[in-house]
Amino acid sequence: MWKITFDELADYLMHGREIEFRYEGKAYSITNRRHEWIFCCDTDGTTVILCDFPGYDVIGDKVRQLEIDGVRMEDIFDEGLGGLDVMDVL
Repeated sequence: MWKITFDELADYLMHGREIEFRYEGKAYSITNRRHEWIFCCDTDGTTVILCDFPGYDVIGDKVRQLEIDGVRMEDIFDEGLGGLDVMDVL
């Protein structure tokens, strides 16, 4: 299992990187495509448009506002909740 903090995640995204991770047995990703940042539950195909790409100045705050099943992304990453497993930073 690869662990990163929320601040590290935000820094990766603010530099244009993308991430894939698993939480509570589901696969998720934060990617940029079609000139937008997208948060996706790859397991069920649910997507949320976060902001325009590049959006480096706002993507960290947009992800900070996300929740999965009522749990803040910041807590998921900082506390390693729900069997968090970072699969890849692209």
